[in-house]
Amino acid sequence: MDKVTNLHIASNTPLPSPKALCAEIAPTEAQADFIAQSRQEIREILFGDDHRFLVIVGPCSIHDPEAGMDYARKLAALAHELKDRLCIVMRV
Repeated sequence: MDKVTNLHIASNTPLPSPKALCAEIAPTEAQADFIAQSRQEIREILFGDDHRFLVIVGPCSIHDPEAGMDYARKLAALAHELKDRLCIVMRV
């Protein structure tokens, strides 16, 4: 088995734990408020207390951060325009 295990791996860099990442990049108060408000809106839609449709859209992953930010800006403008009918959430 040793002749085939990790044969083509040149190096290995461990990923930080979720706890370490949360400590390193903790949200600001404004970001935390936005997250809480968004979760509340989604909860209300799922339980039928909000008439809007929940629309989850976005790329499956972002390889180019600037392109991802451009997508997010455009989606935010569209979400604002349609906020009375749709709750648009960007997934990544």
